Amino acid sequence: MNFKQYFENVNHFITYAFVFVVHMSTIVSFTAYANEDNYQLIKVAQLEHQLLSQPNWQQLIVNPSNKQQYFVIRESGQVYLVDDDQINPQAILDMGVYRQTDSSLFKLTAIELHPNFSLRDQVGYGTFYTAHIETINKNSKTKRLEGRGDDLQLNFDAVITEWQFSAVNHQKVDVNTKREVLRIGVPDSLMVIKQLSFNPYVKSWNDNFGLLYAALNGGEKSPQSLYSGVILRIDPAKFGMRSFRVPNNNPYIKNSQIHDAIYLLGGQKIKQFIWPGKHSKHILVSHQYNNKYLLSLTDGRDDWRDSESKQVLYQSDDAIHDVFIYRGRQLPLLRSKLLLLRQKEQRWYIDSFAFDFSDNKKNRDKKKPKIEWSITSEQLPTDSQIILSSNHSGEIFLLEKTINILFRLTQQALVNENVAASDENNTRETNLPNNSIFILLFILVLLGTIYYWFKRNRHSVKVIVRQQFSALELSESCQQVSLYHRHQKNAEATIDIVDIVSSEIKFNEHSICIVNTQLGHGFNNDREQDLRAIFVNEKTNKMVDGKIRQISLLLTDKQKNGYTICLYMRKGSDRITKKSYVQVIDELMDWCWLIGEKINADSTGKRKVKSIVLPKEKAGIESNNKTPLHHQAAAIRVVTHQMYNASQPLATGELSLAQGVVNEDKPPAKLGDKESTEVHNHHPKNTIDAELVNALEKLVNLKQQGFLTMDEFSKAKEKLLKTLLEK
Repeated sequence: MNFKQYFENVNHFITYAFVFVVHMSTIVSFTAYANEDNYQLIKVAQLEHQLLSQPNWQQLIVNPSNKQQYFVIRESGQVYLVDDDQINPQAILDMGVYRQTDSSLFKLTAIELHPNFSLRDQVGYGTFYTAHIETINKNSKTKRLEGRGDDLQLNFDAVITEWQFSAVNHQKVDVNTKREVLRIGVPDSLMVIKQLSFNPYVKSWNDNFGLLYAALNGGEKSPQSLYSGVILRIDPAKFGMRSFRVPNNNPYIKNSQIHDAIYLLGGQKIKQFIWPGKHSKHILVSHQYNNKYLLSLTDGRDDWRDSESKQVLYQSDDAIHDVFIYRGRQLPLLRSKLLLLRQKEQRWYIDSFAFDFSDNKKNRDKKKPKIEWSITSEQLPTDSQIILSSNHSGEIFLLEKTINILFRLTQQALVNENVAASDENNTRETNLPNNSIFILLFILVLLGTIYYWFKRNRHSVKVIVRQQFSALELSESCQQVSLYHRHQKNAEATIDIVDIVSSEIKFNEHSICIVNTQLGHGFNNDREQDLRAIFVNEKTNKMVDGKIRQISLLLTDKQKNGYTICLYMRKGSDRITKKSYVQVIDELMDWCWLIGEKINADSTGKRKVKSIVLPKEKAGIESNNKTPLHHQAAAIRVVTHQMYNASQPLATGELSLAQGVVNEDKPPAKLGDKESTEVHNHHPKNTIDAELVNALEKLVNLKQQGFLTMDEFSKAKEKLLKTLLEK
């Protein structure tokens, strides 16, 4: 794009931007307020099926591997998959089969996915945990936490179990992977594990990554620490002969009167807990304490058995059913607010808090929740039972248990209201034009700067490398390939090789090789030679300033998802990528052979294996072979391009030139003419064979590198055979 075209484009852009800004300013001048209470429910999925009677759903959780799927659990012990907008009536896991007897107690109460659930080749891939309560099983060998006391009768077990999805069927749980992590002996069937959670803000490189938090419901003013309403913190991974491990930084690990796994105690009836933010060291606990409903902050070192928390954010006489911090984008008026789901007089409300968690107690007491949305009887039945949840992007989901429908909360278009302006506002509006001109000029300059920056960086080679994947890595099993962005150690995407349907090589944005499942689109030695010839030909061209040399690989899977990997990028004398040109070409050839054998074996030939050369022999050959390949090819090309016919032998000078190129690895002769002739006439047959093999290998190497055409190769080979066999 020349300067004139660029200037015209900028003028057009600024003109359109000016019209847009003026139009928006006119709209804003007539818009005074927006309706902040205009919310509605949109049906997402039907969780009712004729094969499911009275499901009594307990919890809904999103599948991080698929944005359209959710896992939902029943109290009777089943886990179901919700795909798109329907529920699969066939359970992916039925824990009810592990019930000891038909009359014994068994209730599934919580589920949680491992943080690495969707990351292949990582510890925790396809792993999740469940919590249930059952009649005590005295035959279990799993480690059991129990309270101390002679008069304490423990008739039930609260159990945490680890499961893994099948490696073959990703929508089915492998029941053989069942592993009990922990059992807690409890005296009452109401003392259940209400919640299992991993801290979502802790990453794999942090020390506390993979620690599981479990909230065990307790009784009022229980003297037993374990049954006072606790949050446990453990590492659920198997550690030697132990089914779990207690972190060394747990707060009560040195207190012999309190179990090591306890992180918080004295919370009584804990309903829920969440992490307020990525930089917060506290946990926000929603619990019923002395018949009051509290929201309390804790850093894990609190004992609330004798007195309530010193950091109570909110206290209410009405039950708080769910606590949620909105992180989505579709409801801007609720973003970063703490939302409370409450029911009062058979009507549901969503309240919000908008305050800093670092506020002191005095400021917190002054702040009261604001009613954001009152759910009407037309939207949901008055006897509704609601579970609050979220999807992968943090949007609010409501699961209505009586009609078994999953809803998403949305906001209608903002409604304009005409507000009468006061005399004071009219006076201020007289100065609006001058201020508006200044604002418009500022916006136009800003838009022009953004447009220029965008055009300048649109075709930047560094931007291209950053946007595309920069490396691919084959797994040890040769079944998956991992894709990495630049300067990243963790794989951004992982693809099963069986899911790849096409592999396309692009050289300077031009397609030069496609390997796919179609007939004749495999890979063979001829295609490898053709590719190498293209790359060698480009290698001989000089890289002037501004010239770009790029090698990319485009992979396409069965879902028609495209993955572009920029393997080599160079602009002028600056190489952007790490690997050299030759190394990238060799690895690219290996990949073409591999993917050809995997997805189109019938159309893929057998690769010619190069002979193995020992290091000492290779060093000797390299020391003697001082003539560059393109010089050797030029010497042979002089001979082969002469007028050739079968009846006319080569001139003496031409013959010696060809022999000099072919036999350049031999040291120069030091014998006299007579001795040399005698040696030539009595040349051993095995020496002639060795020379013939070496010469032919050299010609094949020159052809594969692209220095000789097929016609030149054939003529040179014919002359070589004729010359050497006459010896």
